[in-house]
Formats: sequence, C-alpha cells, structure tokens
Amino acid sequence: MSAWNLYLAELAKLKAKKGLIISVIAVLLVPLVYALIILSPTWGPYDNLSNLPVAVVNSDKGAMSGDEPINVGKDLVADLKKSKSLGWDFVTAKQAESGLKNQKYYMVIEIPEDFSSRTASVMDENPQKPELRYTQNEGLSFMAAQVTKKATEQIREQLSNKITETYTKNLFTNLGGVSSGFQSAYEGADKISGGTGELHDGTSKMLESLTAKSADISKLADGTTKLSSGLRDLLNGLQTKAGDISKLAAGTTELENGTSKLLQSLQAKSKDVAALNEGAVKVQNGASSLSAGTAQVLSGLQSAQKGTSDLSKGLKEELAPGSQKVADGVAAVDAAVIPLTAGSQGVTAALKDMLAKNPALGSDPNFLKLLGTSQAVSEGLTKLSAQTPVLKGGAALVAGGAAKAAAGSEALNQGMGTLVAGQTQVNSGAAALAEGSKLVAGGTNSINNGWGTITQGVSSLKDGAGKIEDGNRSVESGWGTMTSGVTQLHSGAVQINDGNQSVNKGWTELTDGVTKLDDGAGKLNDGSLQLADGLKNGADDTSKLNVSDQTISMFSSPLEVKGEEINKLPFYRDSNAPYILSLALFVGILLMSFVIDFKKPAVMAANGFSWFFGKAMQLGTLAVLQAVLVSITMLTFLNYEIESGFLFVLFAIFVSLTFLAIVLFLVVLAGNIGRLAALALIVMQLSTTGSNLPIDMLPENLRNLSVYLPLTYSNAGFRSLITLNDYSYLWNNAMVLLGFLILFTLLSLAVFVVQYNRNTDSQPELN
Repeated sequence: MSAWNLYLAELAKLKAKKGLIISVIAVLLVPLVYALIILSPTWGPYDNLSNLPVAVVNSDKGAMSGDEPINVGKDLVADLKKSKSLGWDFVTAKQAESGLKNQKYYMVIEIPEDFSSRTASVMDENPQKPELRYTQNEGLSFMAAQVTKKATEQIREQLSNKITETYTKNLFTNLGGVSSGFQSAYEGADKISGGTGELHDGTSKMLESLTAKSADISKLADGTTKLSSGLRDLLNGLQTKAGDISKLAAGTTELENGTSKLLQSLQAKSKDVAALNEGAVKVQNGASSLSAGTAQVLSGLQSAQKGTSDLSKGLKEELAPGSQKVADGVAAVDAAVIPLTAGSQGVTAALKDMLAKNPALGSDPNFLKLLGTSQAVSEGLTKLSAQTPVLKGGAALVAGGAAKAAAGSEALNQGMGTLVAGQTQVNSGAAALAEGSKLVAGGTNSINNGWGTITQGVSSLKDGAGKIEDGNRSVESGWGTMTSGVTQLHSGAVQINDGNQSVNKGWTELTDGVTKLDDGAGKLNDGSLQLADGLKNGADDTSKLNVSDQTISMFSSPLEVKGEEINKLPFYRDSNAPYILSLALFVGILLMSFVIDFKKPAVMAANGFSWFFGKAMQLGTLAVLQAVLVSITMLTFLNYEIESGFLFVLFAIFVSLTFLAIVLFLVVLAGNIGRLAALALIVMQLSTTGSNLPIDMLPENLRNLSVYLPLTYSNAGFRSLITLNDYSYLWNNAMVLLGFLILFTLLSLAVFVVQYNRNTDSQPELN
C-alpha cells in the first residue's frame, strides 16, 4: 500500500475510535490551555512592588551644617513615605530584627545615628563618608532580592544627590571667604612686589657702585704690590750701603784725630824752623795732595748732599703722605665693610624669614638661588671684615715707618749739609796750606810768618774735621734710623699688599654675589608681580560667581540620562511567550506519543518508506493542527500584536513539525525509553536556551551546550516575530531548525526502513 493510502487508513482508524479522538483532542488542547493560562495575564512583575514589605529604621540624630541644622535621615523617611516603589514599613531596630527572623521583611534598611554628622563633615580636616546599611533576606525570593537591591541603589543615588547638594551649598558659601582671601593675598603680594622692586633697585645701585670701584680696587692692589717691591729694593740698597756709611764715619774720626795731632805737632815744632824748612818741600807736596783730596771729598759730599736732599724730599713730600692716604683709605674700607656686612646679613635673614612665612617659596628655584647668593655675599663680606683690621694695622705701620723715614732723611740731609760745610772749610784750609808751603819754600821768613797761618789753618782744619765727624755720625745714625723705618715700611707694605689682594679678591666675589643677588631680586620682583596679578584675577573671578538654586541643583545632580527604548515589550507576558510557545508545542508532541501509536501502521505497508510517510503525514497533520490552534488563539483571543500573523502561524507549524521529527525518532527507536529521553531533553532545555536568562549570561559550558538544542532556535525565532520584528534574525534561526528537521526526519526514516526489513515475513508488530 502506498504512503497516501496508508495515511488515509490511519485517519479512518482514528475516526473509527471515538475514545481515541477525544484523547487526541485533549492532547491538542493541552498546549492551547497551557498557553492561555501563562500568556493571557497582562500584568508585569513590577506592578505590585508596593506589596513587598521592606523595613526602614531611622536612627539619625541630625547635625549642624554650618549654621543650619540638617537631618538627612528624617528627609529620607519623608520622601519614602510619599513613594510607592516598595512596601515601606517604618519601625524600630528591634521590630526590624524580629521581622527578619520571622521572614516578614525582604529587606531592612538602617539609617545610622551619625548619618547627618558624617554628611556635614565634608569640610572637616578628616571627613567621614556617611553609611547606609541594609540587610537583605535573599532566601525568600531571588527576584524580590534583585528588586529591593535596585531600590537600595536608587535610594543611595537620591541620598548622594541630597548630600552633594549640601556640600555644594557649603562650598559656594565658603567661596565668598575665598574671594576675600584672594583680595587680602593680592594686597599682601602687591606690598611684596613693591618691596622686591625696592630691593632690586638697591641691589642694582650696589652692583653699579661695586662695578665702578672694581678698577680702583685692582689699581690699589697693583700699586701696593709695586710699593712693596720698591720698598724691598730701597731696603736692600740701604742695607748694602750701611757699611760704607760706617766706614765714612770712621774715616772722618781718623781725619779729626789726625788734624788734632797735626795741630799739636805744629804747635810743638813751631820753634823748629830748620826742621820746618827741610820739610817745606814735603809740606808743599802734601798740601797740594791734601788740597786735591779735599776737593774730591767736597765734590763727593756735595753729590751725597744732593741725594740725601732728594731722598728727604721724596720721603717727606710723596712717600709719607701717600702711605698716610693708604692708611686712611684702608680705615675707610674697614669702617664701610661693617655696615655692608650687617646689611647683607639683614638681607639674608629677611629672605629666610620670607621663606619661613611662605613655605611655597621653597619650591621656587629663583628664590632659592637668591637666598644662596645672599648667603654667599654675607659670607664674603664677613671674611672681608675679618681681613680689613689686619690691612688697617699694616697701613698704619707703613704710615708710621714712612714718617720716621722722612724724619731720619731730614736729619741725614742736615748732617750732610754740615759735612759739606766742614769739607768746604777743609778744602779752603788745604788750599791755604798749599799756598803756605810755597811761602815756606820761598824763605825762612815766609815760613815763620806762614807758620802761624799754617797753625791757624790746621786749627780750622781740626774744627772742620770735627764738624765732618759730627756730620758723619749724624749720617750714620740717620742711615740706621732710615733703614729701620724702611724695614717697617716694607713690612707694612707687604701687609698692605696682602690685604689689598684679599680686598681685590673679596671685591670680585662681592661683585659676583651682588650680580646674582640683583638677578634674583629682578626675578623675585617679576614673580611677585605675576603673583599679585594672579591673586587679583582670582579675587575678581570668585567675586563674580552667581550661585542660584538651579546652580546648586546642577552641581548636586549634574547628569540627566535620556534614553530610548526599542522593541519595547507591551506586557511582561511577551518576554516569556517564545519560551512558552516552544515548550507547549514540544510537550504537546510528547503527550501525543502516549495517545497515538507512533509505530504500528493501520494496514500493512508496502515498504519501509510508505510506512514512514504514512505515519509522518498522520502525525504531521496533528502537529500542524496543534500549532494553528495555539498561534491563532494568541493572535485573536490573547490580542498579541504581531506584524506578520501569517509568518507567525507558519513558523509555529514549522517548529511543531521539527519537534515531531525529534520525538518520532526517539519513540520509534526506543519506545518508552525514547519518551523518557524526550522528557529529559525538554527539561534540560528549560534553563539553557534563553528562557529565564539570556544565553550570553550563562556559564561557558551551558552556552556551548545551548548551540545544539532546538529550543534555542525556536525561542529566538518566536522572539524575532513577537518582540523584535527582525525577519533576517527569523530566517537565520529557521535555517538551523530546518537542519534539525531534516536530520531527525532522515533518522526516523532509517529506523522505519530497518524495522520493516526485519519484519518482512509478517505484519509488523512494533510495540
């Protein structure tokens, strides 16, 4: 018998058994009733949240925010009493604890007693965050726990906005004080700017003065070096000639002694004319030599007198006054360096005091550079002030030595004048002696007459020799005094030179330090001007702030979320409809396997193919009828608004046939065991195919499993028609279901063919 005839036979058999027809109708109505019960309500899970009891315990004691009292807990309770978001029950802590133990409350929210005081501590040195505590009884209901937790987040956001509003009011209230502080800081910075400007002017003048005198200080150092060198040469010359001066003094002493003896001899021999006549020639010769020698001595003494006169004039008119000016200049430097050192130390102290009062300057490299430069200048001046007393003492010694040298050279000059005068007389006496010797040679009478003259001349010679001796003694004494004075003068000049070299070095360091001080003062002045300008701008800007309630509201809640919902579900039932439809159709097919025999044919089949197709057409007709009843009922009686009702009915038929192929294969293959496997399959798909949770929220192993389950694609297909209106998404899932349909249809066909071939000799009894 062909498959069509077999199909007609199956229908006739079904018609003949009225009890079977009633069973089939009952089975067909099971998915319909299931869908009607589950999908007919139009309420949502959030429609009756006010029935969820949640306890609120307000222990907040309030606090003061500035001059205003606040009680955040009281305000929250007032807001919650107006809200119907949950079933708020305002109780004591003891009542709330009892309610949790008795499973009365899904959640307890507690507002601690220090909630307001913590809220007001935002401007304190150690602010504390307020805490809102809650205890959730999640075991009563997971869904209720999620709802109440979401409500807690909304309360937290609401409180955060109120707290932020309080903070913002305090902040803007304090901004007035900030503006006044900026103004005061600007006035102080302006004064600092004026002071740093004067400091810069002073350091500029100091630098200009130091730079102008730097060349003079260098000349002074070079001059004292030359003075020390010249005095050293003068001292060496005086020390070298000291022996000659002593010999000269000793020679004049011998001359005086000789003339004394000569006078005594002449006086003793005045009566011995004969002897005198005999020695007349010798006397004449000696007198001539004496006259020539005294002339040479007189010429040498005159030259020496000119040298001592020039020496006395130089020491008196140049060296003594010059050394005295040097001593006076060094004394002036010593007097000036003390206040300069004090001033520099004052500047350093003032800068340190400024750093102590303004710690922020510690991070300013220019200010630190200025402070370091000021300290270097102060240390340099301190070293200079320590050296100037030594320099002053040396200059005073030089001045004293020069004065003594001038006095000694004056005495030397006077003695030399006396010596020249005496030598002049000696020279005259020698000339007279020569003339007398000529007279002696002329005759005895002339000798006798000239003897008196000779005696007189020798007496004069004796007097002149005495004067020469006195002059030479004075020269020797003055020479020693001058040597001692020049020694002291040289020692003082060496000290002056050392002191001037220190002064020159210190002056250079002082000039460098003041240069850096001037640069730092300039930068400090510029920085103080910028600080004053910035503070003034800050004062102006903060004074322009216009704070309104709208501004405070903006600060406390700056974000407003605006969104758009697409494919919005009209009712909560619409989210479950795909899952309910898939489950109803699958369960309807499974129940059908208990009423209708999926294996035994109504009449003998010609082959396995006709057997399969006959059964498949019979069961397929029932599967189609089941899908049409459910889908039409949803479109008509349940008022589901689906864009394409035709596609909806068609897809329901397609899903029902796919489930039929799966159940048919399992039942034909294993009978009751197959039915049990089908039941296990539907149970396994309840939570793994996107019914309760989206597949993307499942664990990885369940996500991987859902790919191989048919309800995954039937749920997605129904969803694309009911809520998404996405036909491309529909076709994608329909193609996967088509794969299931073809696969299990071929498997069922194979089972029928194999079963038929095993029973070719008799009517198959495939129970």
